Parts: sequence; C-alpha cells; structure tokens
Amino acid sequence: MKNIILSFIVFLFSGSLLAQHFSTIISADNIAWLRDYTISTVDGEILTANKLSSYSVTNGRLKSFSFNTDDGVKHKLKAEQVMDVKARLTKVAKTAMIVDASESIERAVTADYPDIVKKNLVRFNSVTYNSKKNKKAVLQLLNYGFDQKLKVYPDPYSESGTTTLGDVTVSGGVIKDYFVVKGDKTYRLSKKSYKKLYNEIFGDCEVMKVDPKSISILNLCNDVLKYNSCSN
Repeated sequence: MKNIILSFIVFLFSGSLLAQHFSTIISADNIAWLRDYTISTVDGEILTANKLSSYSVTNGRLKSFSFNTDDGVKHKLKAEQVMDVKARLTKVAKTAMIVDASESIERAVTADYPDIVKKNLVRFNSVTYNSKKNKKAVLQLLNYGFDQKLKVYPDPYSESGTTTLGDVTVSGGVIKDYFVVKGDKTYRLSKKSYKKLYNEIFGDCEVMKVDPKSISILNLCNDVLKYNSCSN
C-alpha cells in the first residue's frame, strides 16, 4: 500500500507543488482526457462510454454531457438524469489531480483506496445540496476511497482560485467552501460555519472531541480521515 501511494505522490509532485488535502477539482479542459466512463442514471440504467463527446462543467459541477456507447448509440444527459459517473484518469489528466501526501492518509484509509489510486479513478455523484428546494447537482467526490462515512464535494457556487502545476493551470484549485454529506443530510461548510457545525458532524465520535480553538476548515481532510476510523 505504501509503495503504491508514494509512487502516485512522486508522480504528481514532480513539479514541487505543495498538495491540497483533497483531490483537486478536474478542470473543464482536463475532463476531455478522462476515459472509460461508467454512468448510472436515475432510471436505473448503467451506460459505458470510452469518452465524452461534449460536456458542461464548472468548479467540479457536471451540468450536462453527451457520449456514444459502444453500440454507437448517442446519449445526452442532464444533471438531473444522473446518479453517478465514474471515469479513469489518463496520464495527461493525472497532472490535474493532487492528493495530500500526509501519512494520515495511509493510516486512515481503507483497502479500497490503493485500488482507486492504482486505477486512477475519479467520481461524480448526484448531491441534494438544498433539501428544502430539492436542488441537486452532480459534483466531483473529493475524498473518493475514504468516503465511507462522509462524502466531501466542492461547493461550485462559491468563489475559488486556480492552482498551477508546471505549465498546467487547474481551474478551481483553491476550494473555499464544501458540501459534506452525512447519511441523508448535506452540510455546507465554510470558514465561518465549520466551527458551528463541527460537533453536529463529528460529535458522535469520542476521538473527535477537541479544543474548539483548534477547529478549522483547513483541517477538514484530516478530520474526515480521523472520523472515518471511528468505530461508531
């Protein structure tokens, strides 16, 4: 496991760029380099395609896309028709995906994670981010592989910056706000709201009880990893 993760990290950080905690958002340009799609629809269909022929994506939000299945049938789907999308990163697309290099990942993730790293997988899920108005969006899962208890997504409606890796600029490289899904509830986390919501999200795990002064959204990845290892 250690060798797989370290090899992946060495490849990604050859440009000596410090990592973010979660996978970096796939930019619109780099989605063109994803391959081997598996798409699950709300109607229960499972469709496969080599690549997308067209798409609309902003800050980790997949709005609509078109593709041809192996039998030559053309499909065009809107976000509200989609449950989840999985795809494989090519070598070109991998430069846009940055994973935190801390040892905490190796300690806390499950056996599924190295397989995801080895296969270079990326995933988008349908997320109900406003239950009162039943608003949904297909968002990139940022903690794919250690998402058993909490699923973390970028908030595409918040401002975000860019990250540069060599000659490649990754749109949305700096994520300011997140959606975190726990069970059937979705939380919108920002710098201001994280302390207020911390106990509601993590309070059912004894080891997550910390000094309130130490609570910061900058620690979200480590908090998710730590919570994932709880026995609750």
